[in-house]
Amino acid sequence: MELIKNIAIIFTSIFFESLPFLLLGAFISACIETFVSDETLAKIIPKNKILGSIVGIFLGFFLPACDCAVIPVSKRLLKKKIPINVAVSFMLASPIINPVVLLSTYYAFYKTNPSIFWNRFIFGILIALVIGVIMGIVFKDDKKIINSKASCDIHKHGTKKGHKHGKMESIIHHTSEDLFEVVKYLMLGAFIASIVEVIMPRSMLTLFNNTPVLSIVILMLFAYLISLCSTSDSFVGKSLLSSFGETSILAYLLLGPMIDIKNTFVLLGNYKKKFVWILILLIFIMVFIVSMIGGIRL
Repeated sequence: MELIKNIAIIFTSIFFESLPFLLLGAFISACIETFVSDETLAKIIPKNKILGSIVGIFLGFFLPACDCAVIPVSKRLLKKKIPINVAVSFMLASPIINPVVLLSTYYAFYKTNPSIFWNRFIFGILIALVIGVIMGIVFKDDKKIINSKASCDIHKHGTKKGHKHGKMESIIHHTSEDLFEVVKYLMLGAFIASIVEVIMPRSMLTLFNNTPVLSIVILMLFAYLISLCSTSDSFVGKSLLSSFGETSILAYLLLGPMIDIKNTFVLLGNYKKKFVWILILLIFIMVFIVSMIGGIRL
């Protein structure tokens, strides 16, 4: 009975911590659909993949979206014919470099470990850029990555905007549609994450904390399984500094906002499996590599 109670408490915490940001993402997505035309976006996005991904990162800086919230926004951008590399770079960069997360990272680390703050910012941008370009090369057609059902839903709902409804009605309509489309996957991901957090002994984290490579892998897996919001993971990372080195903490702070259990399910609900698994693999590989590089610099 105590086990069920703890799972319920953690599930509620994860779900309601993520829900406001998911709502924000759905609202931003609805605003893009209502106010921004395909032609306008096509004009401001460079054809060059590297420059396009830089624009996606730049957009991510100005949108205070959490890791779950960026998924409906990225899908809406793809529906607007934004290149895949731009949408992916935006989706990976925003949860790390948006002002809210930068501020929380600054307060957690800057006075005692400023290198962690700067490395999270710099390497977060680098990872988003590289993976965005790679995904843009591997997947050249958005029809091959968006789930056909999700795509049909967007198309069907998209026909109800504009002249039939006013701007406000259109925003409310698209916000509710996007929110309800992804919230079920958030619930499933949050439920699994809560089970993992309850049954996983914290002592497992410190088994290999004296081995740099293994400690990086352990904290990457911990970040993936524990599914914390990127606005609060800095303070958890700071609490782990007494047991792990700065290199491992950097891996934890980079991977968690880009991918975890809960947003894996949200991604799978909106994108094709091949796209999601390749994206996750690239994130793990890139985070491991840059964390090792960061360890040399730290």
